[in-house]
Amino acid sequence: MKRRDFITSSILAGGMLAFNGFNGDAKKPVKKSVSKTENTGFIAEPAKQIPILAKTDVVVVGGGPAGTAAAIAASRAGANTYLIERYNHLGGLWTGGLVLPLLSTHGADKNKNKVQVIHGVGGEMAERLKKMGMSVHEVNPVVDPEAAKYLMDEMTTEAGVNVIYHAWCAGAVMSGKEIQGVFIESKSGRQAVLAKVVIDCTGDGDVFNWAGEDYDELKYFIGLNHRLGNTDRINTSAPGYKKLGIGEETPLPGVLWCNMMGENDQCATDVLNLSRLQKKFRKQIWESTEEIRKTPGYEQVYLLDTASQIGVRNSRILHGVYQLTQEDTMTFKSFDDVIGISGAWVTTSYNGNNVSSKERPYWQIPYRSLLPQNIDNLIVAGRCFCYEKDLREDARVIGTCLVTGQGAGAAAAIAVKNHELPRNIDINKLHRLLVEQNVWFG
Repeated sequence: MKRRDFITSSILAGGMLAFNGFNGDAKKPVKKSVSKTENTGFIAEPAKQIPILAKTDVVVVGGGPAGTAAAIAASRAGANTYLIERYNHLGGLWTGGLVLPLLSTHGADKNKNKVQVIHGVGGEMAERLKKMGMSVHEVNPVVDPEAAKYLMDEMTTEAGVNVIYHAWCAGAVMSGKEIQGVFIESKSGRQAVLAKVVIDCTGDGDVFNWAGEDYDELKYFIGLNHRLGNTDRINTSAPGYKKLGIGEETPLPGVLWCNMMGENDQCATDVLNLSRLQKKFRKQIWESTEEIRKTPGYEQVYLLDTASQIGVRNSRILHGVYQLTQEDTMTFKSFDDVIGISGAWVTTSYNGNNVSSKERPYWQIPYRSLLPQNIDNLIVAGRCFCYEKDLREDARVIGTCLVTGQGAGAAAAIAVKNHELPRNIDINKLHRLLVEQNVWFG
């Protein structure tokens, strides 16, 4: 879509920022009644003072895999970092969405050998979950969501990240084309978090949308995952038993996870559509489980849980400085501003041929694909960074999000330390920092 007609001053018109009381000691706003504008379909909200919750070096919005990796990387590099998350846990769709496989940990090198490509923060998470006994499989490990939530809390605490749960991003604090922070909404009301660098890891590009940056919107499959319990109590000797494909292995005995493709061509930024799908999918899952339980031998199987987050796969995609292409990923294209490597997990069509995941090359991700074309002091990571739609199966998965997140966090820390715009940082310094953080460039 074309650049939205945002007037940056209008974002601040909702309230003058009260620059008193950082780090949670914010003054209470003066409350005013809301005035109604008749027959227009709009409500005019009076101007009000917005208290500042914190003033920091880096604020990361969205605590999914990308946001968690970004916050850890920035904080480990010495930047005072806040991480804003709307739910009660980190990990996003990896944990709350029950999208349990850490895709794509491996890819083929130039000799067609399958090699591990996810290192750095993502590799550390995978290794620690393995040591906890909370993952299965070496390639694309499937994790336990509660263990992953616990681990990400531990890793952000160890790194010194300030995590704020139960808060939505509700706007961008703008001065011209510079983003100075974000507005958040929570039980504490509307507040502002100001930062020298903002990292958008919302998945849906909420921050760059509020800031008025250009983007495309991809409509794709939306589903809802769930888990089944007592699957180790299936009686294969029961009269009338037949084998059913009811789910995939997890680290917990007797627990399977079930992936739902859902409906295609769905808008993930329409709350009414999301509400419709949520209700429809929960009904489908309950009723399908009841049908399983009616099958001889499956009587003790039960619905353990449905995901707390609906399974959005794509929505807004940034118009960045560089759009990563499928051609780039299939030809070992090398970038001088590479921030990491991702792999492949599905068969893809390329030049009229189907290329299996075992044959597909690992691929570099350039830093400039994380940078907006227009807005300063903003970096974008996770499934909404800049790539062409043919890459959406690979660019949106957990492993890629971890890589882009860590690259964004490291870059933000360098920008803060050197008092530079993120787009102007020394790429050699970024590479040295990422190598120190165990990132692999191929």
